[in-house]
Amino acid sequence: MPKGVTHKDNEAYLGDKKLTDLVQEKGFSWLVYYSLSGKEPTKEEARLFCLIFGISIDHGAETPSALETIKAAKEGKTVPEAIAAGISQINDVHGGAIENAMGIFYQVQEKGLDPKDVVKEHLSEGKRIAGFGHRIYEVDTRAELLLDELAKVGDKGFTKIARGIEEELLAQKGKKLPVNIDGAIAVVLCSFGWDPVLSKSVFVVARTPGLAAQALMAKE
Repeated sequence: MPKGVTHKDNEAYLGDKKLTDLVQEKGFSWLVYYSLSGKEPTKEEARLFCLIFGISIDHGAETPSALETIKAAKEGKTVPEAIAAGISQINDVHGGAIENAMGIFYQVQEKGLDPKDVVKEHLSEGKRIAGFGHRIYEVDTRAELLLDELAKVGDKGFTKIARGIEEELLAQKGKKLPVNIDGAIAVVLCSFGWDPVLSKSVFVVARTPGLAAQALMAKE
């Protein structure tokens, strides 16, 4: 369950922990993990979560959220207003693919589905499988870094599921659609046991500094 700040005896508490103590002992990514999930991350989970933030901070001026942020900034909106405009563009396609990919990965594991059948069903219905393919990259090195780091601590079988779908997409579609950053983040969050509904919030937190930079650059 997510945890927000409450106040008691002239002190701020995040969950049941005194905030002034936490900020001296833990990093920002630890605090976000704890606030969104209500769970304390292990050292390895906190490191992976920090990596997600760093690798997702920005992806150029051409993304839907950055385009809207830049447009708003050039129209004279304040930086906070421009950032808000960009965040409003985060949806099931941009940033939200993580949530959809997590749903697929959990289904495959919980129901014992064959990736071959999952891909076949999606293709027959003309549906895209979230978390695979990229408009620029043939191989998404950001995704590969995340998966490599996750492999060092254990992925609970979710990388195998993602790779199985990746292989079946190539076999059935005849086109390489690599695991992208959304798919890799989905694998990591599934390994944490997180609810898919939390994933958009992760992306919003990660991308906000990048949108702030895009807004400031647009105003120069």
